[in-house]
Amino acid sequence: MQFNVAQLLQEPIGSTRRYDLIEEISQLDPELEALGPLVGQIQMLRTNSGVLVTGELSTALRVTCNRCLAPIAQEVRFQLEENFHTLTEVHTGRAIDPQEFEGTLAELEDDALLIDSHHILDLSEVIRQDLWLASPMAPGCNWDGEGQCPNLTRYLTELENLERASGQPADDEPPVDPRWAALLQLQTDDPEDD
Repeated sequence: MQFNVAQLLQEPIGSTRRYDLIEEISQLDPELEALGPLVGQIQMLRTNSGVLVTGELSTALRVTCNRCLAPIAQEVRFQLEENFHTLTEVHTGRAIDPQEFEGTLAELEDDALLIDSHHILDLSEVIRQDLWLASPMAPGCNWDGEGQCPNLTRYLTELENLERASGQPADDEPPVDPRWAALLQLQTDDPEDD
């Protein structure tokens, strides 16, 4: 997701470019399992210190249901809005002194938001971070619906059937830890027997 913005940087402030994206993102982050490409449209706007990138993007990720731990597909949509800064003048190739920079010092320290010396704007890191932020913290099989997770219901039914088949009732109380058995005996003893 790299764009050469040299021509845009030579144009007056307010100049724009629009791009339709259909990008393969399987190599973006080893922990993100993309089920399809990243799709959407972005717009690049020339600003006084670089390029403002805006857009609406979406994809599908394989995530784990928070309730049943089954793998599910989760649609992820997010708005992109980042200001990328150049540290090299386009016309002369001269490095811009930090005192000449029109922005905050924090913007200079984030490498993901800098346009390189060859005037290449790379969206990869920003999109990777936005995908993590847009992903639900606790995804579920019926994320938009109500009631119990259908996979969890099926799993619990299968577990009950296995317990019945083994001859052990599903609703039995769990076994008591032997370290607490003496205290449990005191609770059940009748005090008048002493």
